[in-house]
Amino acid sequence: MANTTYRMCGGLAVMPGHDMAMLERMSAKGWHVTGVNRALLYRFERGEPHGFDYAVDFQRDFSEEARELYGLGGWEPVVLGPGWQIVRAEAGTTPLYTDDDAEAETLRESRKGLGLRALLCAVAAALLFVLQSRLSAQGNEPASWACLAACMVLAAGFVFSLFPFVGYTRSLRKIHAEQEADPRC
Repeated sequence: MANTTYRMCGGLAVMPGHDMAMLERMSAKGWHVTGVNRALLYRFERGEPHGFDYAVDFQRDFSEEARELYGLGGWEPVVLGPGWQIVRAEAGTTPLYTDDDAEAETLRESRKGLGLRALLCAVAAALLFVLQSRLSAQGNEPASWACLAACMVLAAGFVFSLFPFVGYTRSLRKIHAEQEADPRC
């Protein structure tokens, strides 16, 4: 039997709850997440079935001090990425965020600049696409292909900026709606 398997990442910023529930189910079956590769696949390694709670945090700077604080709360980092961390704890541990305001602040910090970056990538890609069309019509194939390649890079930048921006915005709206519905707020 294989000791490693992979599952598709649903998008940590877009569907964090879905992904964390999947990680919990996999651990209960004895498959524990050990990484995320460039193809956005979670890597799991075989182990003993265990009940873990998982959470994703979007701190840009996951310092040693932050790791110690998480550890005091029973959470350990299992996968670290650029501007995000997947952490786990024994099932039933106090949630990572017990304060909506702190979670909202982390999401706002993570979202900062992504909308502008997505817009700039989209505009630059559109301009390069127009330039590529003109260069192609003039018969300048090498320059046309170079523009098309640059356009594709910018399109990827657009996607990888827009999706997290939308995900963070959705999460912030959900927190805001829950705060408005809670009479204690």
